[in-house]
Order: sequence, then structure tokens, then C-alpha cells
Amino acid sequence: MMVTEELRDRCAPLGFAPLPEFAAEPPAGPQWVTAAGIATAGHPFLGKLLDARADEPPGPRAVHTLRTLLRELIFCTAGAVYLLDAAPELGPRGYAFRTDGADVTGRLLVVAREASVGPGRGTAVTVSSQRELDAWLAPGFVATVRPLVELVAARTRVGPRTLWSYVVDMVHFGMLNLARQLGRDRVAAWDRAGELAEQLFVAGLPRRSEPAMVRFGPEDEQVWGVRGACCLDFTDGAHGMCLTCPLLAPDDRARKWESADLAGPR
Repeated sequence: MMVTEELRDRCAPLGFAPLPEFAAEPPAGPQWVTAAGIATAGHPFLGKLLDARADEPPGPRAVHTLRTLLRELIFCTAGAVYLLDAAPELGPRGYAFRTDGADVTGRLLVVAREASVGPGRGTAVTVSSQRELDAWLAPGFVATVRPLVELVAARTRVGPRTLWSYVVDMVHFGMLNLARQLGRDRVAAWDRAGELAEQLFVAGLPRRSEPAMVRFGPEDEQVWGVRGACCLDFTDGAHGMCLTCPLLAPDDRARKWESADLAGPR
């Protein structure tokens, strides 16, 4: 079984597991555009995505667009590393978006190579440790993500600290959410995400700010993460500051924790 197939099977029962589709060959047809294609000078698609959110303030507009482009890719990477000690190889020409001309209607990861800690996963490249796995996948991850982050920053003038921190935050929250849903050790999942993030920094992802874990009580389930940089959702008039916002006062965060549904797996 391929790593991506195993990941899809493991995530199928979960309530939150945003994965892309997987394929062995690139898709064909005018409805598909790759991450590399979107980043090409003059390509119109990112402008159309941003125009669809023209009524939002710049911060939420930028972050929501980046989420549309990257959430599934980041969750797939974090999930494979955390659940399987394995990962697909990434690259900007191997991540494709199905579009209706104005919005993203699907995402597809073309899987040419995979790697796994230890043997036993078919044709996957064998690596000797989690650190070696992280170092193997990190350059492709950065090469795929960087052009899209930089393009969103340039088009919206939202600072790179917010956008790069969003990427690092989502690596951490991807693993943390899996730990929550599976009833696993949340701190261990957070630490594993930090190890992956270190290799992403080595591969060239800018180190702007990093998320932190906050403890709300003595039980293993009484912990949750706080973003490295605020996603600015509260500025759009529809969202207040969320539990993960680094701008939230500790007492306010504690009150939000008491009413949050985060005290164990769903």
C-alpha cells in the first residue's frame, strides 16, 4: 500500500482530516492549474481568488486565500509524518488545483516518490530516522509553499510574518488536531511538529515566529496551542479573537478554554 493510500484510510473515520486527492500522473484539462502555474508571472487565478474576497479586510483576505491554497497540502504532510513516519515527495509542479475559473473546487497531489522510516512500505525510499525523513521532504515542501506565500503577500501587502507564521502554525495544529481526535498525547504531537518545523527552517522557510503550547490544567488533555502570529480574523467584523490568538489576554483565553470542546477526542 502506498503511503498516501494508507494515510487516506487512517484519516477516513476522523471528523476533521482535510486531505487532497492523490494520483500517480499529472491531471490534464483546462480546469487544472499547478502551484507552479499559479506562481507564474501574470497568471490570473490568484487575482480571481482574491477578488472573490474583496469585501474582507486585507489580513483575513490574505489568510483565507492562503488557507484555500495550502490547507490540504499542509495537513497531508503533517498527517503522514505524524501517523505513518512517512511522507510523499512534494514539488510545485506536483500539486494541482481544480478550478471553476474563479475558485478552487479540488486539490490533487501527484505522488511520484515516497519515503518511510524503515523498510516495508512498497517502493518507498527507506530513511533511517524521523529527522532524516523530515530533511528528505522539507525542500519540496518549501519549494511548493514559498511562491504562493510570497505571491499572496505581494498582492495583498499583508506582512510575511503573518503568512509564514500561518504555515508553521498549521503544521503544528495539523498534528495536534490528529492527537486530539485519536486520544493521543497532545504534547508529544506538538513536539513532533516542532521537529518537522526545524527541518523546514533549514530548507529555507523563514523563521518569523512560532506557535506555543498553553496548559490549562494538570490533565494530559488540558493543553492547546497558541498561534505564532494572529491570523487577523477578528478584524473582519465577523470573528472575535479565538482561543489560539497570541493577542488574547491569559484570563480571556482561560474563559474561552472553559467553553471550548477540546477536552478530549470527539
